[in-house]
Amino acid sequence: MQQSGSQNLVPVCETDPAPWHRIALGGLFLAVSMAMFTPLVKAADVPGTTSVPTPEIVVTAPRGSASGGIEPLLELSPSELDAYGADSLSDLVNALRPLTRSSRSDQMAVVLINGHLAGQTEFENLPREAIERVEILPESVALQYGFSENQRVLNFVLREHYSAVPTRVTESGATEGGGQALAADASLVRLNDEARVTVLASYKDNAWLRDSDRDIDVADSSYYTLLPDTTDAKAAATVSRSILGVSSSLEASYDVASSRSLQGLATDTSPGADEIDEPLDESGAVRTSRVALQLTGILHEFVWGTTVYYMHIASRSTSDLGFDGSDNMLIDRTESAFNVGNLQLSLSGPAASLPAGPVIANFKFGLQYQGFNTRDAEPGVALIESNLVRTVRSANLNASLPIASRDRGILPALGELSGTLNASLDSVSDFGDLFSNSVGLDWHPIKKLHLDAIYTDHRTAPTVQQLQAPPIYTRNVESFDYITQQTVYLTEITGGNAALASTDSRQGSFGLSVGPFAGKTEFLAHYEESRIGNAIGALPPTTAAVESAFPDRFVRDADGTLIEIDDRWVNLEHEEVDDVKWGLNAWIALGDSQTKAMADRIEFSLFDTWYLRDVTLIRSGIPELNLLDGAPSDVTGGQPRHKIEFHTLYHRDGVGVLLALAWRSPTVVGSGDPAAAEPIYFSSLGTADLRVFLDLGRLPWTRDSSWAQGARASVAVTNLFDRRQWVHDDDGATPTAFEPGFLDPLGRVLTLTIRKVF
Repeated sequence: MQQSGSQNLVPVCETDPAPWHRIALGGLFLAVSMAMFTPLVKAADVPGTTSVPTPEIVVTAPRGSASGGIEPLLELSPSELDAYGADSLSDLVNALRPLTRSSRSDQMAVVLINGHLAGQTEFENLPREAIERVEILPESVALQYGFSENQRVLNFVLREHYSAVPTRVTESGATEGGGQALAADASLVRLNDEARVTVLASYKDNAWLRDSDRDIDVADSSYYTLLPDTTDAKAAATVSRSILGVSSSLEASYDVASSRSLQGLATDTSPGADEIDEPLDESGAVRTSRVALQLTGILHEFVWGTTVYYMHIASRSTSDLGFDGSDNMLIDRTESAFNVGNLQLSLSGPAASLPAGPVIANFKFGLQYQGFNTRDAEPGVALIESNLVRTVRSANLNASLPIASRDRGILPALGELSGTLNASLDSVSDFGDLFSNSVGLDWHPIKKLHLDAIYTDHRTAPTVQQLQAPPIYTRNVESFDYITQQTVYLTEITGGNAALASTDSRQGSFGLSVGPFAGKTEFLAHYEESRIGNAIGALPPTTAAVESAFPDRFVRDADGTLIEIDDRWVNLEHEEVDDVKWGLNAWIALGDSQTKAMADRIEFSLFDTWYLRDVTLIRSGIPELNLLDGAPSDVTGGQPRHKIEFHTLYHRDGVGVLLALAWRSPTVVGSGDPAAAEPIYFSSLGTADLRVFLDLGRLPWTRDSSWAQGARASVAVTNLFDRRQWVHDDDGATPTAFEPGFLDPLGRVLTLTIRKVF
């Protein structure tokens, strides 16, 4: 289903009646910044390319330590990190994804900066050159920070002294034409011991792409957009330092995003009126203000933390619905404002002692306020205003309980064995008490062999946006009706559903990892069974089973043509997914010296996700949807049996080449109605993304030039071979809804980036 631009924004929010929150935000940030920044202006700022890090002791552990004495699985030096050609911490997290995969889940790693949870602004803003080293830590460390034990931890240790102004300009466009995008950002970064200041300004602009740009054969194709026109401007800043032995960090940001798309052509043919043609315009704007304060300190053997967080999202959307018969365009207008205030307290440390070692526990307590106000001005209907206030009180316990220890002589034949425990209680207004828990085993029978098992039962309430986001009516949305085998242009309604129930999600998994061996090579395998009751989601693609489960959500005309879908959130009875993820990370060093060998290397990872079961029961009393055998999952068909990812990196003397390959197996989708037409066939799809970068300050022919220091040029090609999935029926014909322009509007995209660190 083709999505309109405004629906990709943060769910709907009204314009600010007054700029009070920005004034308060700016005043608070300025006042605290003055106090925290004062020592920095006297610091001797050393250019990033010449600083030599010096170890420092903070209380009981080395500077930046996050492990609590647990040895990192891997540690990466600056020269090793240079091989990725990453610009910021967020870029590095993506580049290191293969190395941070857990044998317990496919979740992203928990990200720390100097042993403390990373703030959003620093995560996006700190440049690669500010990093002294990176530690990849095991899942048990995540427990100490209040996270589940199914994520690895990525700790960025920063240099003590660093000063720089990173700048970057990026331009991209599809080789087939259209899809132009421009982005620019600049930062100020200053580090001096435990004191840090970062300031960021960025701007992005993406031009829209119309159906006519891809020769899609529909009437008025120049009045439909495949991709919306979007802009995004952001300013953010962070101040961090140690005050009386307490590590403190304050960050604030303000973001303005807008979007505009076209949904066809409206014609006024009312009696007595001149015929008028006018595009159906859909637009949205979102403004987000955010401020967060984080404090961390030591109390005896425990680490305590406090986080105070406030966010305000204001948004407006408008959708043209057509003429009213009097030359007037009917417009649906929605506005809303979302406010979130959060206070969280945590305490981590050795809670008890067992023969095999200390019990490491994390206690976390939270209090959250959410307020969501909406206004919906639908033509011909009285103004609808609503307000939802939610409070959440939460308590969480994570603990690791050692059972066997070879080092301590406790059941040494078992090696290192520990149990993990998580219990949490969320008291959500209007939903009551929601209890979640998990238990697991973590076993190292021998060095470099790791086995684990975990069972999780997690209950969550729907978000306030899922409950109460105002309805948005989008005309002429392209969709495929599997019942009639037709491509239709219909009205789609999106928004909240006040009748949603809480979700019960249960997962059981078994994992295996071997390594690292032969340097940093590692093998991982992970089996998971997932069962979700009352899963919250949009309606599945239109089949006989889906329409029979939600008959009031579909409107057809007298000829049986689908003309409207109410696609607001629903609860699905249950979802069941069983899969196996397995693969390998490998390093091959290039060069003679150890230092050079780790920087200059070939690195690759190969992972396969093998789906064994994927079924959805929409409602009791109707057959299950088997997404592996005939039921559609999305616009790309059913659930493929296999999804394979291959990433490889070559780096030598400042030249980096990164290649990413992805492949998915073919699927066949039917309507679910035995009397309907033949199925639709979705081919396998293999794509390749290529990126080549040059670190000009390291190339043999430019490294002696002053202008080349801190400069990097990169060229990236997305979908290198311009591959699209082939969708066809028994006659080999491709339905309009599955034309290449709909499935992948951009196709091959060329991106040029110039970066310079001053």
